[in-house]
Amino acid sequence: MKEALTLLLLAGLISSASGASYTFGVDNVTDGSSWWIHRQSGTIGFDFSGSVEGDIAPITVTPAGRVLSPYYSGMADLDANDVRLKERTAALEGTYSSDEIITLRAEAEADVNRTYTKPAGSEVWTITLEENWPVTLNASKTIDYLGKNINDRDCAGNNGDSVGANFLYNKELSRERTVALRLDRLNVTVVATNDTIISADVLPTRSTVYDITSHSTGIADLRYRQTDSRGEVINLGEERYSGTYDINRKIEMEFVYTNETNKTDWLSCCVGGCSDIDPCDLASWGESRVFDCACD
Repeated sequence: MKEALTLLLLAGLISSASGASYTFGVDNVTDGSSWWIHRQSGTIGFDFSGSVEGDIAPITVTPAGRVLSPYYSGMADLDANDVRLKERTAALEGTYSSDEIITLRAEAEADVNRTYTKPAGSEVWTITLEENWPVTLNASKTIDYLGKNINDRDCAGNNGDSVGANFLYNKELSRERTVALRLDRLNVTVVATNDTIISADVLPTRSTVYDITSHSTGIADLRYRQTDSRGEVINLGEERYSGTYDINRKIEMEFVYTNETNKTDWLSCCVGGCSDIDPCDLASWGESRVFDCACD
């Protein structure tokens, strides 16, 4: 244990009174490879509802008749344990109405468990993190606008996955959007030797649902992205519509991590022979087992 720790530098758990956070990493001194993760959450309850209806119109602000140019702007930023929602709206003179509901729930009371495993005779370390800080975020919003120009953007993100829409330079815009984001838990597995970091997998059990119905007369950009445990993009979509369009779109993305261990009946090997046992299950879990098993 002492020898390994001189070659693999492991960072520890950090927490604060205002919430919960930790930073953890593995630095390999031999080849300089490095992997780090930072997480931040809290035990949060947040509910918001609001509505706006009116005319965006110029107003006289001085006795001499100085007129203030009319505009409307609004924004929202929410982020709990990398479950995120961002909204931006800016509109010039016209008629505007909107209704919005946002509900956020997060828990960060459970300890984050860390384990370190190095089988006897093996050069391979396996480091795992188990985080149980769930988050749910549900949001709905409607917009109706008729006037000179409106730009409206939103983006929902969930631990590597993201989806959103931009409506730009619209004189008419009506939009209904619902978002449902859920994070159940997160598991991390880092495999390393004294020479290098072999792999690092971040495995959040997450679900993202984004549903939109719109009528627009300018530019409409729709996009989504889904990533795997290594942060690589596995599904990507980008679309642009310029003109008058009615668009309906629903996107659902899910990633479920299950930790299952196959158990071998070692007694049958001793009593009845090994004919019914996969030889890969009997191999040592050293570096050669990971890369050279002929039964894979």
